This record gives sequence, structure tokens and C-alpha cells, in this order.
Amino acid sequence: MEAVPYHPLLEVTNEEFRSTRKFYGLENIKVLNESLDSVEEWIKKQDHLSEAGRHLDRETLERLFLLSRASVEGTKLKIEKFFTTRGMMPELTLNKRIEEFDKLLDFLIYVPLPKLHPKDNSRVMVTHIISDKSENFSLLSYLRFCFFVGEYRIGYDYSIADRYVIDLKNMNMNLLTKLNPILLKKAEILCTECIGTKIKGIHLLNAPPFVDRVVYILKQGLKEKVASRLTVHTTYEDFHKQVPKEILPKDFDGEGPSLSKLADQWKDMLKSDEVRKVGETFDKFVSDESKRSEMKFNEEYLGMPGSFRKLTVD
Repeated sequence: MEAVPYHPLLEVTNEEFRSTRKFYGLENIKVLNESLDSVEEWIKKQDHLSEAGRHLDRETLERLFLLSRASVEGTKLKIEKFFTTRGMMPELTLNKRIEEFDKLLDFLIYVPLPKLHPKDNSRVMVTHIISDKSENFSLLSYLRFCFFVGEYRIGYDYSIADRYVIDLKNMNMNLLTKLNPILLKKAEILCTECIGTKIKGIHLLNAPPFVDRVVYILKQGLKEKVASRLTVHTTYEDFHKQVPKEILPKDFDGEGPSLSKLADQWKDMLKSDEVRKVGETFDKFVSDESKRSEMKFNEEYLGMPGSFRKLTVD
């Protein structure tokens, strides 16, 4: 594509678009197109991937190519993992529709910030608890919503990485019992290993007295490299040293629109026919395991013994 499609809630300037291409050494459009052509031809020859691959448009393929560091062989592996793992984690990936999240969205806000981080072209994703009614929170529902938003973003975003900001201001102890490290680990594998998201940082704000327990549980569900990027900020001034005020919402002493306004805009967007169609398309991104020549995907690609089908989550 020559430019990222315009989106009112996911801003990517032409300069940022060119900067991301340059970061991956993709200034030569001919080389980029030849690489994508090569991956498309490879997908067609994979019996277990070819049917799902028919629904993979060029823009999504380019995004997966970038997330694979602009490597043809890396993209093949990424698509192998992406299609296969989606079928192995249906509780996280499949049949997501906005209607199922009504209860969750009464408890928290989860939104991408409109502007990219000016220093590293990362997209900042904010989780903001707005209620003390922890009975409305389900970790599974929250993670499904995160992937719901993330899948839609693929068609419009051109970020190099993500940053996650979690505002714990209204968190209570009851929520700790709902944080399941096994489910977090599955989501982290899907996010970083199978989609290819690069996580620049995880920022915890307005930490409660029991924040050490929160950090301990989160780190259990994250690989060491990602866990090392988790920071508890004691003040907004400290936070602004890593994420500038110019892209942050007013809620964090920033210069951007409030989280409540962004949440309302995203709710309206996610109810659209376009988003529903995106969800229906992503539901088709599942490998046909009956046509796979070898059944050793877990050991070879995820580095974990056994099968995710054997993992149960309460």
C-alpha cells in the first residue's frame, strides 16, 4: 500500500508511515511487493493454511510482514503460528462481537491513544478501571476484548510496537483473585509469538498498597524480556519521562482527549458493520489441522511441551 488508510482514532502521519518503512529497510516498494508475493505463493502451497489464507488481504499480510521484521521466512513462520494457535486458543480468539463486552465495559476502559509515540512509533494502549464492581470483571473477557480491538487495528495501524498503560486507581483486592497467570501466559504467547507484537513497555499508574502482588502475578504470566519492561510509576511526572504529555489523555495530565471521550468513540466504532466484517474474516484465520503433514507444532514453534488443548482455565 502507498499509505495507511485514514482513521480518526488511529492517527498515522505520512512521516510516521515512511519512518516505519525505513526502520524495516522497506523503502524499495518493488522489494516489498516481491516479498509479499513470495509469501502469498507459499501459503497457497500449504494444504493446512491455504483455505484460511484465501481471506488474508494484502494490507493484513503487509502488517504481519512488518511484525516479522520484514523477513519472508519470518513471515511464513508467523502465519503458521498465527493460524494454528488461533485454532488452539478459541476461547481467546474466535467469535468475538461487541455485544459480549457490555458488562466488561461498565467496569473498565481499554483504548488505543490516537497519536503514536513520537520517539519510537509505538501505539499506547490504555486500560483504565472506572468502577469498583470487580464482579463485572473477567480476565478472559478482558483479553478477548484486547484481541478484538487489536485485530481491527491491524488494518489501519502502522506502529512499530505497543506500550501498555494500566491505571490501577480503582483496583481492589478482589480483582487479584481473578488474575490467572496461565491465561495471561497464553495471551502473551498469542500476542508476541504468534502475532508478533513488540512490547516496548508496561506502565502501571496510581498503584494501590498491594501493587507488589499485582506485579508478581503479572510477571508470572510474562516472559522475562517482557516482564523486565514493567514499570510502576509513582507520579505522572515520572511517567511523562517515558510517555510524553503530548499524546496522553487529560486523565494523566496529558494534552489529548479524555479517556471517557475516546471510550465513547471506540464503542461507536466497534458497533459498526465494518468491524463486524473484520471479526468474521478473522474467524476464518484458522489452520485445517486435518491437512497438516506433521503434528508437532507446539514443541517446534511454541517451545512448550504438550498441547494447549490440555490447559484448562477456570
